[in-house]
Amino acid sequence: MNSSHILAGASFEAARNLAGIGEHGHSFRVLARADAHPGSEAVLHADLAAAVAPFHYAHVNATLADGSDLSIARYLASQCGQAVSLQLASAADRGVLLAEDGSEYVYVDTRFEAAHQLPHVAPGHKCGRLHGHGFGVRIVADASRSSLNDILLKAWPPLFARLNHKYLNDIAGLDNPTSEVMAAWLYRELAANLAGLAWVEVRETHTAGSQFDGQTYRIWKEQHFESAMPFDAAGNYTGHSYLIRLMLQGSVDRVMGWVLDFGDVKDRFKPVYRQLDHNPLDKLPGIRAADAASVAEWVHGELKPLVPELARIDLMETPQRGVSLTFRGDMQWPLL
Repeated sequence: MNSSHILAGASFEAARNLAGIGEHGHSFRVLARADAHPGSEAVLHADLAAAVAPFHYAHVNATLADGSDLSIARYLASQCGQAVSLQLASAADRGVLLAEDGSEYVYVDTRFEAAHQLPHVAPGHKCGRLHGHGFGVRIVADASRSSLNDILLKAWPPLFARLNHKYLNDIAGLDNPTSEVMAAWLYRELAANLAGLAWVEVRETHTAGSQFDGQTYRIWKEQHFESAMPFDAAGNYTGHSYLIRLMLQGSVDRVMGWVLDFGDVKDRFKPVYRQLDHNPLDKLPGIRAADAASVAEWVHGELKPLVPELARIDLMETPQRGVSLTFRGDMQWPLL
């Protein structure tokens, strides 16, 4: 069954005092996700703006006795007039997640530099050549069982030493180091030393990556397109630099080591992309309307026969406003 959500973002600058750290400040970012229904978008944006207002250029502890990330996130979620899942980033590389089911997670973004090649791709495929990446890694754990320090100081450093500036194919278990294989390998290695490990993400580039939660493989591919959309009843137009995130879910091919080649995802999206980029969205053939939700639905209709693994589409008009359509299961990985 398909589900539709709205995405609303906000940011604020605040100081706080944490035990063992003392006085300091952050540029906080928050993204909330809620069920879509008539009028819900405006309400969620207004609620979130009102929720962050007491913290902006203020001291968190003036409002909350506990100024931790989890405490702030819980407060923000409580101020929204509907059930939300919420991500709070207190720095570029860390934050917390609150799920609608009450689960709470802490996450860390880190990276390593390494070389690899994929041995089973077709002749001439660029990934068959020796190359390298600055790999991004996101580690997510149950906040009731692990802390940031458990990830940063205990679980991650030994793996970083094994991976950084290495040829990955020489490492046991990584002879075919696709993003999916690496995410599963990292999950298994981390699970032994990190209580409550929830999932691991691996990003080869800024626009593509994979996730493994111990059972399910998911990948995503992002692209931007520049489009016009109607602005008012007088026939005027405005425009956005849209971010679209295509999320796929499926089993990993035993030989290739991936759900689907990122290049194949991009190629299958190309005919759809050409209709979106540098065009007025209200002129798309068969589109219901030119709002973000209708555009995402239209993309799904076009891509469904081409990408049967498609599980979710996120479409962001701006970094703080967008929609999320889910078609298979659910993916609550971070979006910021």
